[in-house]
Amino acid sequence: MGGAVTLAQVKRAEESEEAVIGVDGLVPVALGIEIGGTKLQSAVVAADGRVLLRRSDRVDPAGGADGIRAVLAAQIAGIVDDTAGNNLCIRAIGVGFGGPVNREQGVVATSFHVGGWSDFPLAAWVAGLVEGALGAVPVVLENDSNAAALGEALVGAGRGHRVVVYSNAGSGIGSGLVIDGRLYRGRASGEMELGHFRLIPGGGILEDSSAGWAIDARVREAVAAEPTGALAQAAAATGAVPSARLLPAALAAGDATAQRILDVAAGHYAHALSHVVHLLNPDVIVLGGGVAEIGEPWRGSVARQLDALLMTPLRPSPPVRLATLGADVVPVGAALAALATLGAAIDPSRSPAP
Repeated sequence: MGGAVTLAQVKRAEESEEAVIGVDGLVPVALGIEIGGTKLQSAVVAADGRVLLRRSDRVDPAGGADGIRAVLAAQIAGIVDDTAGNNLCIRAIGVGFGGPVNREQGVVATSFHVGGWSDFPLAAWVAGLVEGALGAVPVVLENDSNAAALGEALVGAGRGHRVVVYSNAGSGIGSGLVIDGRLYRGRASGEMELGHFRLIPGGGILEDSSAGWAIDARVREAVAAEPTGALAQAAAATGAVPSARLLPAALAAGDATAQRILDVAAGHYAHALSHVVHLLNPDVIVLGGGVAEIGEPWRGSVARQLDALLMTPLRPSPPVRLATLGADVVPVGAALAALATLGAAIDPSRSPAP
């Protein structure tokens, strides 16, 4: 199972653990959990968003939901044990799930990637797992993109801004909206499904052109069509299956094919975001997910094309930033959502991070 990272390894030198110790002599924290199709991650998170402990495991989606839950149960037991030796007290648990959920009931609606999750009472199941060790603690179930949006809005790239739109592009495309430090809520079935925007009536959805798998397909096509091109050479040099991971090096070398692939995907993404801006005019847009790991070329292309699609009064466009929380974004956001149920969430009005 995944190894633990200790408090001593992640505590910042200028921060004093004593400043947040509760009346029982323990530091009050939340446990944030991310459940994806291939990865499980749990993190113990302080009220200021710091990750104090973490564990992670890879899972095989072929094992279905039962297989994932078996790994998750062991991971949760391990990280709960870790807290006991680090002067920490878990007061709430947040779960970010990779698919639609019914937040009010704490039930998974479905998973588009792994079978066996539909109508599963995930919040109650997690609460039952920890009851013996922690007692009755609140468990909050949230869609993973919403959890990530809250994390980036409160302690990431959107910190200090009132209206934050977050969108992640990876195996799918999701997004979330945070206003005054609170997630925007639609009906129980969900909201902010940017990846399902139909940009052309009767046509495909945004995920068809800008999700990670769609960009991977364009890279494979380019490698086949241009066997002496920069992308094909990079694939041969690494021995890896051609994918979007080849783009950064090819872009750095000035490869026109790589730039075209990037700009087409970013252009569709910008088109979808232009509708978001026209409707909401947020203070900042934060880009996350695996595709955003391309870095500045991705951010810059999205931002440049977005600005050109906006009506004049809305120009310049809201700043477009890369997410800063990395792999911790979902557990941190889920944990902060859980702490909010205790009135312990951080103050979103504080000044933006430098």
